[in-house]
Amino acid sequence: MNADIPAEIRRFGRQNAIHFVHFRDIEGTPDNFVETFHEAGRTDMFEAMRAYRDVGYTGPFRVDHVPTMEGEQNLTPGYEAMGRLYAIGYAKGLIESVNKIA
Repeated sequence: MNADIPAEIRRFGRQNAIHFVHFRDIEGTPDNFVETFHEAGRTDMFEAMRAYRDVGYTGPFRVDHVPTMEGEQNLTPGYEAMGRLYAIGYAKGLIESVNKIA
């Protein structure tokens, strides 16, 4: 937290040191934060996704820890179906977008 995430992805990616991506974002401080939808947090997620592409990352990738959507029971906080589906669609859109630009 408080890091330049795309720069860190490039740094670790060049070292082949990224083995699994938990794609998520937050608002707040390192000591007091909440997880957000990916487009609502502090990170430029488009630039983060572009960084994964630029370093040639092809490993496991998953959206992680999303807010609960209206109407869900929140039995598994951070992992309810509607929020995860939303996040998967957002991530797929980012992947498609960065792959269309060179």
